[in-house]
Parts: sequence; structure tokens; C-alpha cells
Amino acid sequence: MNINVIKLMSPLHGEENVINSLRPTANFLEDNFDVNYNLQENSDGITVVWVMTGGVEGKFKEIYPWLKKPIILLAEDINNSLPAALEIMAYVRKQQEKAYILHGGFDEIKQEIEKLYFLQEAAKKIKDARIASIGGPSDWLIASHVDFHKVSEIWGSNFVYIPMEDLLKSISEIEIASQDDYFSKAAAAIGIQETDVQAADRIYRGLKKLVQEKNITALTLKCFDLLDPLKNTGCLPLARLNDEGIIAGCEGDMPSLFTMLLVYILTGKRSFMANPSKIDMKANTILLAHCTVPTSIVEEYSLKTHFESGIGVAVAGKFAEQPVTVVKLGGRALDKLYIAEGAIVSNTYDEHRCRTQIKVQMEYGLDSLLKNPLGNHLIIVPGKIEPLFREFMDYMEIIY
Repeated sequence: MNINVIKLMSPLHGEENVINSLRPTANFLEDNFDVNYNLQENSDGITVVWVMTGGVEGKFKEIYPWLKKPIILLAEDINNSLPAALEIMAYVRKQQEKAYILHGGFDEIKQEIEKLYFLQEAAKKIKDARIASIGGPSDWLIASHVDFHKVSEIWGSNFVYIPMEDLLKSISEIEIASQDDYFSKAAAAIGIQETDVQAADRIYRGLKKLVQEKNITALTLKCFDLLDPLKNTGCLPLARLNDEGIIAGCEGDMPSLFTMLLVYILTGKRSFMANPSKIDMKANTILLAHCTVPTSIVEEYSLKTHFESGIGVAVAGKFAEQPVTVVKLGGRALDKLYIAEGAIVSNTYDEHRCRTQIKVQMEYGLDSLLKNPLGNHLIIVPGKIEPLFREFMDYMEIIY
């Protein structure tokens, strides 16, 4: 791991004396990291300001304007280092910027540097993402529109609009091919013909073609607009894209897609975008359902028709009973957050709901879903990720 280290020391202490007194810290840094003491503009890695002595606050103020943000300070327990670091941190906070102080044992400092490096890399991936809206949001998502300019200001991401006509053209250029192993993994195909699966495969490859041509990181699809022209759905194609690490959501729901992408960047996990179908406040359970799910996060899956239309190919997945996190970013700037933890307690099979159905026993947070919802979809992630998610939101200084 590369880290840039800027040394700040007061000449009053004597350079040789300071270096000798802090030799253990220098050895620790050089033994555990690839250290660059000659910081260049746009250097890779994180930048640590090593507050070696007191009396360096003025020097810090001089270099502050060009330092990478957030500011990371390494404070010693000798040489009046810590009080100087605290003064510097107070100054940074007055500039409405975030700062961290590394202080304590070397093991703790190493873990903190590694964590900050990870958070910085995650923020960079979000900033570099090219996120596509194909066809725009579905008509019923009246509270889920986002202000792309505001989102870009906060998160740095780039957003691309792709007309549905471009996707239909891309699909029309795809020839029907024999199915590969991906489609043979389904436990059953109920009411589905081979031609349905072939048509779904064409949609998948048409989407994949657009992803490659336009260098797309993630996409959301106004999937109901495929029903009339293609007599099929995006359910299976979107599941496959997610399995391949191309995060894809349905109904043109950008807040849900952005949440799914952030989950993937932070954890490497695919997630399940679903409708809350039933909430039982007494039992503290929520039933969630949708017609697509990444096949990599379920124990097995079957192919069925799409719930609302009764056509196309949907995915009916069976989840393991396991801990999960339910999460959703919302608001016009994607600066609002709902997150709570629970566990899947059962899979349900009701013909009046979408094809993948799970009941989740929540530990807390159900009341806010009914009082302050962030839209009609939630994102379900295997495992407990709330601490990491909140830590990243804090690192990004997102208000929620």
C-alpha cells in the first residue's frame, strides 16, 4: 500500500533530536507501507501529515490548501505533538473539512490507515462510476427522481441517459444463439418456453453491448417498456448482469441502483432490490418481493413468468435463512439514508406477489419505513453491513 507522508517539525527541537526520538515510528511506517516522503501532485495513495513536534500549526496552515482531503494527522505522545495535532484538527473543522488523528499503538494506527485507504478507494470508485439510466424512471416512481447535478456535487459520479430506442436497436442487432451454462442452472422452468429464454438472452446481450460501448459501470432500466415491443422482461438479463459485477436495477429506479452500486463497492456483495409487500409491526417482520434477483446470492432459483404481465422470464430465487441488512439511499441528492439489520426467516410463495419472496425479521427500524419512506423499493444485502455503511457515509460527510 502506498502512503504519502509529510513531515512537520519545529526547528526549536533540533532536527536530529526529533528524528532520533521518533525512529520507531519511521521504522513502523517503512516496514508496513511503501512510503513516499516527496509528495507530488496527484500522487497515489493516502496522505498522512506526520505532526512530529509542537509549534508546526503555522506550517500546516501554509500547506493546507493543496492537501488531499480529508486530512489525516499522525500524532505522537512526545514532543508536544498531540496538542499541535488537536489544534490543527480544530482548524480543519473550522474550514468545514473532515480530519482524522492517528494516535496510539502501532497496530491500531496500521488498522486505521488501512481502513482510511479502503474508504478513499471506495470514494474514488463512486466518483469514477458512469451510471446509466436507460429510458428514465418508471411513471409510478413519483418520489424517486434525483437531481443528477446535486448528486454529482456530493458523490462525484457521472450520469448518462440512454434512450430506450438505443437499447431496442442494440437488441435487434443481436442474433439468437444457443444458450450457455448460465441458463441451465435454473432448478425449474415453469410456464417458460425455450424461445422465452432465448429472447431474454438477446435482451441481456443487447444490454451488455451498450455497457461495453458506453463504458457503463451500472445501469437502471425502465423495464416495463420492453413488454409491448419484445413481449419479454428485463428480469433475467438484469440478474445476469449483477452476477457478472455490472450492477443493474429495474424500473429506472436510480436511488435503488445507486444504493446497490455503493453496497457492491463497499462489500463486493450483490443485493436484492425488492418491494416491501407486507409489514407486521407486532411480529416486527417485513415481506419483500420482486421478479429479479442475482442468482449468485440465492441457494437455487426457478424461471417463471413476470408477475404483473404474466409474460417473459422472471427469476424466483430461494434464499438461505441468514442475517441481512436492509438499506436505501434516497432524496433528490441521494443524501438520505435508511438502514437496519435483520434476518431472513423464510421464503414465501404467494401467486399474488412478485416471484422472489422473503420474510425478514427486523431487529429495529420498521416504524420509520411507514413514517418516513424513501420510495417503494428497498435493497437487501446478505450479512450485517450497517457499521461499514455508516462509517463510509461519515467519511463522505453525507448528511442523512
